[in-house]
Amino acid sequence: GKPPMLLFSCAVSSAQAPASVPPNDWAHTVKLNNGVAMPLISLGTWQYSPAVAESTVRLGLSLGYNHIDAALDYKNQRSVGKALAEHDRASYFLTTKVPSRTSASSAFADTSKDLAADLEQLGLSYVDLMLVHFPPVGNTLHCAAMQEQWRALETFYRAKKARAIGVSNYCQSSLRCIARAANVTPAVNQIKYHIGMGPDPIGLRSYGDRLGIVTQAYSPLGDGTGELISRAISGNLG
Repeated sequence: GKPPMLLFSCAVSSAQAPASVPPNDWAHTVKLNNGVAMPLISLGTWQYSPAVAESTVRLGLSLGYNHIDAALDYKNQRSVGKALAEHDRASYFLTTKVPSRTSASSAFADTSKDLAADLEQLGLSYVDLMLVHFPPVGNTLHCAAMQEQWRALETFYRAKKARAIGVSNYCQSSLRCIARAANVTPAVNQIKYHIGMGPDPIGLRSYGDRLGIVTQAYSPLGDGTGELISRAISGNLG
């Protein structure tokens, strides 16, 4: 049948210089604010059925990808874990995510359960990067819940169940919210950022740079239709 389409994301921030080659010989990495080396290009698993997710991760790893991007909400992590189990744990970098929470009173406990579910589904004792997938709708109205959720990630990080922690789809106000209570600065902010959006959309990349947060782009070549990469701007960029 038709081979699966490989989705990918890339780190684009200039906040940190590229890391020296890590022990497992990853050549193209960015150093996060806690010293962890993250491979620049990752293979995404969004919108894949469990079977396609498993075959895609297996194919990607065979082609040389060493960074896999997953999420609890993708509902295919058990299959991702099956493909990962065929490889030595030190040979790949695994990013996954937990969904947002809106109740300050339960955000810590609910997020802790989601974090445990990520590990259980993937069959891993730790992940390399754990992200909050997105802020809640009306983010500034739920700042206390966002802070409690971030506290759960910090606890997870201190327990060495994640080598680094970060966020996804966070705007400046969301980052400022968690910063008021954070003991650990997010290492990454993964956002939709693609060709044609300019070097610093809504000032988010430069804001992250000032805080030492690496900006990671998902859908860097558009939404998968091929329209963006076929336009002149992409050709002009080479």
